[in-house]
Amino acid sequence: MITEFRRSDALRCMLVDAPGGANLAAPTESIVRCRPLRNSTFWAQSLGRSSNRVTVGDWNGVSLSGLASARVRSGIRSWEVDRLHLKDTGQTFDLLERAVYSAGCRGAERVFLRVPYDSELVDAARKVGFFPYYTEVHLAGMGELTNTSVTEFSVGHRTPTDLQGLFQLYCAATPQEVRQGIGMTIDQWNDSQEPAQTQRNESVLKLDGRIVGWRMCEPFGKVTAGQTLGHPEHPDSTRYLVSISYQTQNWLVPNYQQNVSELLQRQGLQELGRYTMLIKMVSVPVGSRDYSYVEA
Repeated sequence: MITEFRRSDALRCMLVDAPGGANLAAPTESIVRCRPLRNSTFWAQSLGRSSNRVTVGDWNGVSLSGLASARVRSGIRSWEVDRLHLKDTGQTFDLLERAVYSAGCRGAERVFLRVPYDSELVDAARKVGFFPYYTEVHLAGMGELTNTSVTEFSVGHRTPTDLQGLFQLYCAATPQEVRQGIGMTIDQWNDSQEPAQTQRNESVLKLDGRIVGWRMCEPFGKVTAGQTLGHPEHPDSTRYLVSISYQTQNWLVPNYQQNVSELLQRQGLQELGRYTMLIKMVSVPVGSRDYSYVEA
């Protein structure tokens, strides 16, 4: 039987260190740390009074046989399934369907799910309504410092006033079919950004007052993960941002940023894995107890 978790369920799982087995979802922190997320941290989040996480379990009597959990990204309209534990793939449909429903009741308009590229979960998730919008490559290693001289750009830390300029950069550098999944408006895009796990270091490049490049570095324990975005009309911005990030050991690069992958591989980084990002658009009437999905 699949039910949404209560506090007593979470406490019971803490006592027996459940769930067991591998997490079949692939959140960023799990990829860059190359180790599973701790159950203790997960349940501590679930026991909080915040509504920023929903967890559903498939119970066989008093034993937990499967689990799906989703958390808010950067805004209540965008969620991500970051924990998925199954005894067999036959549980996938019901667990994901119930997790999406529970997130929708809390305001979710889109739900993200990243899985390994060759995972059989891609087909299973598509039956629930998830669609693969793009793939990502995980590159890791230590790059080499190259020529970082730049004269035409001004470089500075990101500030709150940069939000509109960063959204314009996103629109210019991201294919429309991908933006349909992540978000077409500034509010949708902002809500869909991955939540900060630690203190981030974000830089922006400007040309004549307009943002033409962005770089983010975020530490996860002893390693650092990086992302970047450059304006297609200013390829030097991407080269510069990659060059100054030579100490960043891990990158998740979407397939529509092939130039970033090539630059990082020239610096000596190696591919460690590929992933598929699936996104589901959903509208769930909050007042209804019946499942009701509307594809956007």
